[in-house]
Amino acid sequence: MLMSIFAAAANSSATATYMKYASQLTGRDKACRFTQYFARLLAYLVTRRISLQGTKPSASALDWLSTLTKIQGTMSTTRKILRSGKFIDFFHLLVRSLHQGGGDEVERLLNTGHKLGMFVFMLADSVGILHSALGLVRLRDPQKVTRVAMRGWWLALVCQLMAGAYQLRALVIREADLNRVRRHLEKDADVMADRECVVEERAVMVKKRAAVRQVVAAALDLTIPTAGLGLLGLNEGVVALAGTITSLMGVQDILCSK
Repeated sequence: MLMSIFAAAANSSATATYMKYASQLTGRDKACRFTQYFARLLAYLVTRRISLQGTKPSASALDWLSTLTKIQGTMSTTRKILRSGKFIDFFHLLVRSLHQGGGDEVERLLNTGHKLGMFVFMLADSVGILHSALGLVRLRDPQKVTRVAMRGWWLALVCQLMAGAYQLRALVIREADLNRVRRHLEKDADVMADRECVVEERAVMVKKRAAVRQVVAAALDLTIPTAGLGLLGLNEGVVALAGTITSLMGVQDILCSK
C-alpha cells in the first residue's frame, strides 16, 4: 500500500513539473530569490511589530529576527555564487547587440543599454562574491563594488522598463489600426480577410500582455537598486514586497513555459 502511494507520487504530474523546474539553474535561482525577499519582508514586519510595541522585545521575537536575517543572507550569497561568471554571457550579448544592424533604432539602443547594465552588474557582483564569500580577492572598499553593481542593475532595469513601455505603445497603436481595418472589412463582408485580422489581433493581445508584464516587473524590481543607491527613501517593506512579487512572477514564467 505504502509503496503504491510512493509510486503514484513519483509518477504524478506535480512531481514531474518539480523535477523539470528544479533541474534548471534559473528555476533554482527564482526559488532562492523568493525565499530571500520573503524572509526580508517577514524580518521587516517583525522589526516593525517590535518598534510599535515600544517595550523590550521578547527572546522569541529576537530569535525569529535572527533566523530571518540569516536566511536572507544565505539566499543572497547562494544566488551570487550560482550566477558568478554570468557576466561573460552578457558581454557576449552586448557585443552582438552592438554589431546588430537593422530593426528599430530605439529598441536596439534600449536593448544595448540593458545588456551593458547587466554586464556591469554581473561583473561587479562576481568580484564582490570572490571577496565576501570565497576570500580570493581583497577589496579596499567592498561597498564601492556593491554600488557599481547597483548602478549597473539600475541602468538595466530602466532600459528594460523603457523598452517595455515603447513596445506597449507600438502595440496599442497597432491594435487600434487593426480595429479600424476590421470594422471596414465587416462592412465589405470580406470573411477571409476578417479572419486574418482576428488572428493578428490575438497575436497583438498576447504581445501586449507580455509587454505589460515586463513593464510591471521592471518597475517593481527598480525599487530595489533605487533604494540601495539612496535615490529614493523607499520603505524597506515596500522593497521586500516588490522583490517577493517579481520572484513569484519569475517562478510563474518558468512553470508556464513547460
